[in-house]
Amino acid sequence: MKYLSRRSFLAGAFTAGVALAGWGLAGCSAAQTGSASASASASGALAASSGSAATSGASSEPAAASSAASSMNAASAGASSEASVAAEATSAGPAFNLAKRTVLLNNGIEMPVLGLGTFILSNAQAEESVYAALMAGTRLIDTARIYGNESGVGRGIARAGVPRDEVFLTTKLWTDDFSNAAAAIDASLQNLGQDYVDLMLLHHEHAHDEEAYHAMEDAVAAGKIRAIGISNFYEDGIARMAQAANIAPAVLQNETHPYYQERGPKAAAAESGTVLESWFPLGGKQDCHTLFADPTIAQVAANHGITPAQAIIRWHLQSGNICIPGSSNPDHIQEDAHVWSFELADDEMAAINALEQGKRLAWY
Repeated sequence: MKYLSRRSFLAGAFTAGVALAGWGLAGCSAAQTGSASASASASGALAASSGSAATSGASSEPAAASSAASSMNAASAGASSEASVAAEATSAGPAFNLAKRTVLLNNGIEMPVLGLGTFILSNAQAEESVYAALMAGTRLIDTARIYGNESGVGRGIARAGVPRDEVFLTTKLWTDDFSNAAAAIDASLQNLGQDYVDLMLLHHEHAHDEEAYHAMEDAVAAGKIRAIGISNFYEDGIARMAQAANIAPAVLQNETHPYYQERGPKAAAAESGTVLESWFPLGGKQDCHTLFADPTIAQVAANHGITPAQAIIRWHLQSGNICIPGSSNPDHIQEDAHVWSFELADDEMAAINALEQGKRLAWY
């Protein structure tokens, strides 16, 4: 498949310490020399204990997985290794069904657990990226009013021709919308060319956010939104919104990656049955190369013959984090979608969990 050349290059970067490949727009753009190898204590233990767990990797996935005709549930046909992880993925938050590649939200709606983010993409780029993602079998698409690309996202969905009920579409209300949220909801639907969205989030905690949340609740009743939630809220804000809400937030979307794992907000949200969704799951455009070069992540990737990006995505999914990596590169979008033919071992999960630094890679 097209992404194999990058996988081979990254494996070489881990072994020889050469520069890591750039991630492209909406991913890593600057190449950086990575660590030549993991420390003896970390990489040696991981490599020795994970040999039996490694599978043939994403390269063994059938080309048919890219067909737009595959539905969210039918896409699980090639996931033979997932039965053992179809049970609860984490002690904090709703259980992921990795065989079906979905999570059951607290309102009874199924949501795909892997998707495409469209932050910083233009309308033209968003159209192409959404089209590529849907062709690769991805069924979760994330945008926002402040991104300015809802129209492009809508065009990409229409162009792909995937039945609407197989696409899970998310957008977000910006803070300037909060005092006139009902009109902003209608504007988003018009921009997207949709009668409804599957999920709408408040983009940030801000003045009038409770008022805006109640407007989203009204839109649920009107059939314009299927599920609602919050983004960039933390423990105090999560508790406040849980008290104010008539409909519990279904999703909390926050920056989350191996260096910033959001355990506190995730646990706070789980009290309402709210699931964590990760933005910047790979560290973002400027810093994903830092995560890709991390010796532990590089070793886990080498154990399975996959890329560091795929290792991180799989860690998110097995941790119970919905994951929405973004890219404008069709090869990277294809690569990010192919994380279903391998499973990280317990010690590999524990090793990545141990990378927590409380270190944000984004600022706003």
